[in-house]
Amino acid sequence: MRALLMVGEGRLEMDDIAVPEVREGWARVRTVASAAGLFHTQMVKGMLDTGGLPRILGHEIIGEIVEAHSPASPPPGTLVVADAVIGCGVCEWCIRGEDSICPWMHHLGIDIDGGFAEYVLAPEANIFPLPSDINVQEAVMLSSAVPATVHAVSKVGVDAGMRVAVSGVGSIGFAVCQVAKAFGATTIVAADVSDAQLEAVAPWVDATVNVSSMTPTEADAAMREAGGVEHGFDVGFETAGQAPSVDTTIKVLRPGGSAMMMGIVDGRTAIDFESYLAEFVRREVSFVTTFGFTRKDFLIGNALYLGGRLDVSPLVGPTVGLDEVPATLDYIVEHGTGGKRYVVDVGMG
Repeated sequence: MRALLMVGEGRLEMDDIAVPEVREGWARVRTVASAAGLFHTQMVKGMLDTGGLPRILGHEIIGEIVEAHSPASPPPGTLVVADAVIGCGVCEWCIRGEDSICPWMHHLGIDIDGGFAEYVLAPEANIFPLPSDINVQEAVMLSSAVPATVHAVSKVGVDAGMRVAVSGVGSIGFAVCQVAKAFGATTIVAADVSDAQLEAVAPWVDATVNVSSMTPTEADAAMREAGGVEHGFDVGFETAGQAPSVDTTIKVLRPGGSAMMMGIVDGRTAIDFESYLAEFVRREVSFVTTFGFTRKDFLIGNALYLGGRLDVSPLVGPTVGLDEVPATLDYIVEHGTGGKRYVVDVGMG
């Protein structure tokens, strides 16, 4: 089969390798589509342990079942989305349904071979059937962006009537705005440095603020004014992965509010407070982090999308071939993603 291999830091190479053999509890899936985005550029730079090289990246996987053995698995030919997070299944975290923070967790496309290949193995417990007529480019967003957002919104407790601030409206921030609205948030203010991305998310929020020339303190004031939230927001989501965005997310909170950190900040960073006591401790601000998602998040995310509660079409970027991924990642490093995920055509034809 054709596969794109990470063979070293900063090095991706196409190769023909053996189709993986099915083992008990796992299904062989013919990859239809995957995705390429900022996370993959970070992987190629060596930010996360691949568990050895060469490694097939691609944690976002839409494919067709070729072979599976559990009577509960979808039959061959079924279109599925794969949950890339693989907990050990027996530790206290997995038993609580917290597979994404299992100390023995593995991850398709990170330390287990993923979707940048014509075939991939996935645990039978981690595959979810999709309608055969679904838009495949949009379905790719159900493999990571949507479940990651559902996980974060659930974990931080967004509920009916809450006031939400979102700092950064790339693909994850855009999804946060929609999922938070679906969960009952009544005031949502989105901030970014891109007018184009703010324009795209505008139909899903109550106000947008371009913070490109603002300090975190100025951004805080502007977001509160835009949302009519004098005393601060109940929840703030940081999805940009930038240190000033982290500061802004904490500053916009009301006393007792929660900051959900979703962005991956590249390199060393610090949270800057003029007064740690006054700005953080005395207000009893909660600092919450998240990584990945659980299988339950797939069920909720799929239901929201198939029920017409989410519009993921603005997240869909250009479609590229498997052999175009290295050049695409180079382009993303230089120019960014424009708030979209590139769809990787592995077997869509």
